[in-house]
Amino acid sequence: MKVAFLGLGQMGSMMAKNIVSKGLPTTVWNRTASKTDPLVELGAESAPTPLEAVQDADVVVTCLMDDQSIRDLLHAEQGLLAGLQPGATHLCVTTISPALADELAAIHGRHGSSYVSGPVVGRPPQAEAGRLRSFLSGHGDGIESARPVAQTYSANVRVVDGPASAANVAKLCVNYTAISLIEMIGEVYTFAEKSGVDPEVVNEFYQEAFAHPAIKEYANIILDRDFDSSVGFTLQGGHKDVRLMLEHADQTDAKLEIGRIVADKMADAVNEGWQHRDWSVFTEITRRSSVAS
Repeated sequence: MKVAFLGLGQMGSMMAKNIVSKGLPTTVWNRTASKTDPLVELGAESAPTPLEAVQDADVVVTCLMDDQSIRDLLHAEQGLLAGLQPGATHLCVTTISPALADELAAIHGRHGSSYVSGPVVGRPPQAEAGRLRSFLSGHGDGIESARPVAQTYSANVRVVDGPASAANVAKLCVNYTAISLIEMIGEVYTFAEKSGVDPEVVNEFYQEAFAHPAIKEYANIILDRDFDSSVGFTLQGGHKDVRLMLEHADQTDAKLEIGRIVADKMADAVNEGWQHRDWSVFTEITRRSSVAS
């Protein structure tokens, strides 16, 4: 099996590293070409364009930012579709809108290729350790092709029944849980501080109560107000995800009340110029408004 990996940000570079380390022949591409150097040292090949990266690939993994970046990569003159061979599989690990996932499935169907949504849950440390959780949905044969690739960077690979968009909905559900907990933790720490109680007392409980390492990590990040030294997911990306949650909730008549609170705080945090800090930085808006009051 030959793999192409497109997009080497913090998460993508770690995921690609696992694919290469597991011995799968891999070609990598990134808009900033120098980011391919560490993977080339591990044995990957580097391609100057997406077209050249994917032309011999059985599975193409895309790890980009949002809906528009996926569309741009797909339809560019030197892009993914221009080089993708019929019968190949496109595995998109980006958190995109469910609507785009189904659109991509239709596009690949016409092209003669397979589309699989494969969003992941976890932060860069889990990606580096190959301990992510992957959701897969889409074309049946494509899932079987994509599964061994996803297993290289995942501790758990879960196939979600339904259309291609099903995995994206599952990922948005998990992210909604995460931002709801982050909002709650920020409020609780502020409540403790305003009451003269050291929030470390509450954090000790959180470290016992939360099983998932990422939630424990967020509890520590918010406690220490350290939003810069270990940026796993930027506020810019998080704000995009929350907007996707709310848009899909509106389309399905679901009510995500905490999400609207978080979206407003994230917008305020972006206006403060914090878009490149960890997405949990929006909890500083809670602290700031509490001090102001």
